This record gives sequence, C-alpha cells and structure tokens, in this order.
Amino acid sequence: MIEGLVAVLILSFLTLIFGIIGGYLQIIIPQVILLVVIAYLLIRVRVKIARAEKEKLRSKIDELETKIQTLAD
Repeated sequence: MIEGLVAVLILSFLTLIFGIIGGYLQIIIPQVILLVVIAYLLIRVRVKIARAEKEKLRSKIDELETKIQTLAD
C-alpha cells in the first residue's frame, strides 16, 4: 500500500509542477488537494505500522520474560 501511495504522490507532484509551469489553475488546485490527502494517508499508514511493530516487540519481550522465569524456577 505504501508503494502505491508513494507512486501516486510522485505522479501528482510531477503533474503539479507541470501545472505550475503551464499556469493551469484547473490542474494546480486538484493536485494540491491530492498531495495533502496522500501525505495524510502515508502518515496514517506509517503510524499504524509503527504501532504494530511496537506491539510485536512487546509480545516478544513478554515471551522472553516468561521463558526466563521458567528457566529460573
């Protein structure tokens, strides 16, 4: 999903540059909206991935703690 969002972000940025160079207001406004939405989605996805990784690490730590406790007994 991230790769798709990055690809759309790059394409919309390039289209925005061409719109600015050509002076087409019809292209500039939708592309700016698209850039904002995609940046928001990328941030959301990255936050969700970070939370999932944090939970995964937390579960691994808990698992290792239980193994250590069983070895200590």
